[in-house]
Amino acid sequence: MLIVKLDALGDVLRTGSLVPILHRLHPRPYVCWITRPEAVEIVRMIDGVDEVVPLNVDGLARIAEGGWDHVYALSNDHSTASLATAARAANPPVGYSMKDGRLHPSNAAAERWLEMAAFDRLKRANTESYQKLMLDIVGVEGSIEPPRLTVERKHLDHAAGWIAGLFAGSGRRRIAINVGSGARWPKKMLEVDQIAAYARLARERLDADILLVGGPAEIGKTEAILAACGPGTPVRSALTSHSVPEFVGVLRQVDALLCGDTLALHIATAIGLPTVCLVGPTSSAELADFDGLVLKSSVDTLDCLGCYGDCRKVDNCMSLFDMGALVDLTARQLARPVPARPAGA
Repeated sequence: MLIVKLDALGDVLRTGSLVPILHRLHPRPYVCWITRPEAVEIVRMIDGVDEVVPLNVDGLARIAEGGWDHVYALSNDHSTASLATAARAANPPVGYSMKDGRLHPSNAAAERWLEMAAFDRLKRANTESYQKLMLDIVGVEGSIEPPRLTVERKHLDHAAGWIAGLFAGSGRRRIAINVGSGARWPKKMLEVDQIAAYARLARERLDADILLVGGPAEIGKTEAILAACGPGTPVRSALTSHSVPEFVGVLRQVDALLCGDTLALHIATAIGLPTVCLVGPTSSAELADFDGLVLKSSVDTLDCLGCYGDCRKVDNCMSLFDMGALVDLTARQLARPVPARPAGA
């Protein structure tokens, strides 16, 4: 079985929810997944995937050799569809392929997803999660669960020791704030002063230690947040390198997460971490809440949510959030059961 998924890391990871479904459809399958090189690391961590092929010359040769029984190509773009067609599977590709030089959806559900990509008004009118939309394309019914990630013990042990050292002797609960938003939609996350205000309130009301998480792109923003928090506040930087397993290891050390609609959200669901997700320029409906594991929060006074843009309004979908209300939501998530931390955490 071949899965073709080439999109951003968050989209790649949430597509991992389909792997258990495919295992039920095809007993004892051998699952191969082709993706872009930057996503290989995270796909290798998804339970149920046997082989990961990077999209390069060797990867194209691996796909073109044939022998596939089923191909699932779930992104509505020409690269994905072309790879699905080149695989020459025994059965027609599910999702998208090329036919007479054009993108060809395999069924009505795939055609609907293609139309949603073309027209933002259809995306805004959608009321179903991404996972449900993909399930419809695959053609099965039933509930869907988050993907499951397997992390090597060395990453867990390193993160446990590091985070414990940041808060030496503390027995307080830990809240992570994913400070970044990515370059495409800057309005996916709060600004520096807002994050600092949230951190101070969370410390005061919830008696929690605060970790600022993200990658190298967030160094400047994190330094500004720490300066705004002032000395003596138990807020620490826990930024990681480009290593996804290292980032997953850090999130395994915390009790709740505050983030935007980013990769951190999808990792959190995959490790069962209760999360408060801020939603603004993207679709809230597409984000599965997995029975309350994710509490989605939006500013209800605006009619432009899900604009898929980056507006210049002073009062916008991120600036109008109430930090006290977000702390209250975080308190609700802290009351949920959390998977046991690894030994030494």
